[in-house]
Amino acid sequence: MSNKVNQVLINGVILSSVAIPHLIDDFLFGIPEEFDLTNIQTQIMAGIFTAVLVVVFSLVARGHRWDLIAAGFLGGFLALAGTLKHVPLILQSGPYWSGVFSEVLIWALIVSGISLVIVTIRATRSLPR
Repeated sequence: MSNKVNQVLINGVILSSVAIPHLIDDFLFGIPEEFDLTNIQTQIMAGIFTAVLVVVFSLVARGHRWDLIAAGFLGGFLALAGTLKHVPLILQSGPYWSGVFSEVLIWALIVSGISLVIVTIRATRSLPR
């Protein structure tokens, strides 16, 4: 079981390592303003988002079913959000935000989120009932 939990944790580190830079990219290109958020509100939300990532993946180390499900939910949510919000913009003609770097962050977010869902499902299925 620890091998499967380790896979979830490794995927969580990968997801976090692209989610936070992507969040900064969102801030630089006006996403908070689309939701009428002030700078302070956005910073508070970024702090909460970071804390949620840290707490969820810290809890995953226990190997409990609901902790794994929370990690899978985060991965699925971020993959879906990246797909719905950013892929249509990337597919339009012209450069997208910071160019290739922004696109790599988004694709890495989507792929790592999907990967996290997959390894989480596998880890959850291997738990004793």
